[in-house]
Amino acid sequence: MRVQVRFFGPARDLLGDDCAALTLPDDATVATLRETLSVLFPPLKMLLPRCRFAVNDEYADETTPLRDGDEVALIPPVSGGTVLTHDETCLTGLVDHPIDLNELLAFVPTPEAGAIVTFLGIVRRHSKGKEVTALTYDAYLPMAERELRRIAEEVRERWQVSKVAIVHRVGTLSVGEISVAIVVSAPHRGDAFAAARHIIERLKEIVPIWKREHFTDGSAEWVMP
Repeated sequence: MRVQVRFFGPARDLLGDDCAALTLPDDATVATLRETLSVLFPPLKMLLPRCRFAVNDEYADETTPLRDGDEVALIPPVSGGTVLTHDETCLTGLVDHPIDLNELLAFVPTPEAGAIVTFLGIVRRHSKGKEVTALTYDAYLPMAERELRRIAEEVRERWQVSKVAIVHRVGTLSVGEISVAIVVSAPHRGDAFAAARHIIERLKEIVPIWKREHFTDGSAEWVMP
């Protein structure tokens, strides 16, 4: 069978390419692919044990069978201009321009909501004892959008919240710019605070977005958990 493998973030940098077409045995699984990548692409050797895989935009475990024509994404550990998607209760998406916080604040109020909690992730000036000039965010866009939506649905099932907005930047951001904005409305503040905290923790855990720090000395490195 033939599968298309896509590389993101640090994996893409290590290989100098963003995709590869591979031939695998007909009974291949994700585990087979991991072993094949280790042999074919030695630069990935140290990174592969920490990577996950997504098959056709869905996370897959080692036993997942592969089929001819599948698109497989190699997902490095996440550190956590597309169109925003929304319905009556959720607004999510990734954008390649400054986040419009007023748009999110206008979306979440309802007559039942007695609390609105906002979390903003900001590009800070210092990291690891070095001075930062900018951050670059890379993402596996279709899957990232779906995972943001999934997180919004998680908090609506777990807490009594009215509306949820989650927007993340991609591309290169300067110090002081907003990288992620989360706004939650709820009848009570406890649910709003808990939901907002859950969103940012889950986002850093499962959404395929990667962060690269650029420093004043000219160096740059991907942020790995």
